[in-house]
Amino acid sequence: MAISFSGLASGLDTSGWVEALVSIKQEKVTTLQNNLIATQTKKSTLSATRASVTSLRSAIEKLTDKKFGGTYNLFEKNGAISSNEDIFTATASTSAIRQSYNISVQRLATMTKATSTECVSSVADDSTSLANIGITNGTLTVFVDGVKKCISIEDGDTIGSLKVDLASIGINANIDEDGILTLAPQDPDKTIDVGSTTDTTNIVSLTGLSRQDDETYKSTIALYKANAGSRLTDVNAGFNEQITAGTFTIGNATFNITADTTLSSLINSINNNEDAQANAYWDETTGKLNITSTKEGSSYINIEAGTSNFTDVMKLTESTRDSEGNILTSIMYTDAQVLGQNAEFTINGTTMNSTTNTVTSDVSRIAGVTLNLKRVSTEDDGDTTLRIEQDSESLKEAVKSFVSAYNDAIKQINDVTASGADLQRETSLTSLKNTLRSYANGSNSSNGGAYKMLSELGISTAKADGSNLSTDTDTLTFDEKAFQEALDKDPASVEAILGNDNGIFAQMENTIEMSLKAVSGYFDVKTSTLDSEIKKTQEKIKKQQEKITTYRAQLEKKFSTMETLISQMQQNYSSFLS
Repeated sequence: MAISFSGLASGLDTSGWVEALVSIKQEKVTTLQNNLIATQTKKSTLSATRASVTSLRSAIEKLTDKKFGGTYNLFEKNGAISSNEDIFTATASTSAIRQSYNISVQRLATMTKATSTECVSSVADDSTSLANIGITNGTLTVFVDGVKKCISIEDGDTIGSLKVDLASIGINANIDEDGILTLAPQDPDKTIDVGSTTDTTNIVSLTGLSRQDDETYKSTIALYKANAGSRLTDVNAGFNEQITAGTFTIGNATFNITADTTLSSLINSINNNEDAQANAYWDETTGKLNITSTKEGSSYINIEAGTSNFTDVMKLTESTRDSEGNILTSIMYTDAQVLGQNAEFTINGTTMNSTTNTVTSDVSRIAGVTLNLKRVSTEDDGDTTLRIEQDSESLKEAVKSFVSAYNDAIKQINDVTASGADLQRETSLTSLKNTLRSYANGSNSSNGGAYKMLSELGISTAKADGSNLSTDTDTLTFDEKAFQEALDKDPASVEAILGNDNGIFAQMENTIEMSLKAVSGYFDVKTSTLDSEIKKTQEKIKKQQEKITTYRAQLEKKFSTMETLISQMQQNYSSFLS
């Protein structure tokens, strides 16, 4: 940064003179900068206006895009209306015939469930960890003849250590061959009461310990060694037979058991594999594996033994193997599976069946309709009907979107072209607004149906009456009831106005397309003009700043030369006097 000092020799404020002279030149730059900001603001306003007009075009296209057919044609879209959605719901494609059907549901489809034919876990014994059973640490209270006694369950405790602790307070504990835990007083003349509100372990609630007629306590569930955290191939995993590493199949999915596979991780793999077509869970209360089909209907779950004996150990299959573990023969226990049921329902009195509660048209014979059965019909339900009709709700939503977008676009144009606004002299915008407004309030004589104007469809501007003599011809309103009445009376005429190539909406769309057209459309042309102005103004500012920089340097040089001369004169004068 250059540092200049005011006239040291002359005593004049030469720096101030420089700044004053430069500021006069700077006024032109300020004017250019203000012009640049104004032009940039115009471009921003134009962009916002273009966005509102584009939104209007998109709203119109929801109706005029019927020419592309399929899902674009809202006029062909059907609605499926159930008289009781607790019993069934439905969807309908454009191929559905618009008529009514009587439907009742006699039976829902259920899913097949496979369960181990017997307990596959070993009964818990003295070496079994309490934590493996699911018993949490904490205190347990037992009253012996009313005398409170407590034991503590801690990390590493086993059933054996639990027995010792209970014996120390006069309680004998035992697990029978079925895995049932029994607590009894050591002195048969005494009574025991198990559990207190202050207990912090879950042993009573988990095992369901309850008093028996003989004053002992027994668990309502069996206690087993195996649990979801067991590593399947471990010798001490707790199953009746050691499980080998390898593969097996459920549904169309093959699963692999390794040395690190736990029962929990395997179940997660099954449940997260769509090809398995089943969900599995381990029932700790029965020591059995349960597999439920994800598909409804009366079909077996495909379960196949593989290089692992897992499904054999789970008592879902039975296989014979050679000395190397290769399968010689294998059968699936079909009696381990409770088959699901097929759904049963009637359509117009004809009884039908479906393997799933989602009934497609190939089963129901109702073209283009999918039924979703929810529950069985009862006598109190009476007749339940399915009505296929034009989806007027989708049309109404599309018209609502149009009205909202139209009002936003017209208001935007009015605001930006008002006196003093950024685009006040843009006659093209004003013309666009007037053209759109004329279509909204005009008549379409080419329509041969009952309706010629949007107002006849409930799409209209405000009307003067006795209490309101001023009318708003810019803002549209939508009367849904009037629209529905027009749609019921002459749907073809409504479609002609809103969706046909020569309809009112198509005319609006064409007008908007012209303004939005690339390169030659109003918005692109105007944007290009503003961009050019911005670029030119920026170049002028740059050149003017360069001139000012040069001018400042010239002034500073001149004043510096002046100060040098004055200083020399002063020195010469001093020498003369001396």
